[in-house]
Amino acid sequence: MSHPNELDASGDDARREELVNNVLELQEQLRALISRVDSAKADHHSLLTENQMLQKYINNSLTSTAVFGATTGATSGNQSTKP
Repeated sequence: MSHPNELDASGDDARREELVNNVLELQEQLRALISRVDSAKADHHSLLTENQMLQKYINNSLTSTAVFGATTGATSGNQSTKP
């Protein structure tokens, strides 16, 4: 027959193994989350860069349109006042 101390030791070993397995599982989940965060950061940076480029394009287009519109308007206005 086993001594109670031996049963406690085997119970402790089983509990310790369960805890180690839980820790390993949680570490794997944490690695997966870190990977997702890194991927989201990269996507965010890419989209931010793309948005900045598009904003510059829009601003340049609006500026060009305003310049050409003002030039065209001034030209057609001067032509209509000439005899």
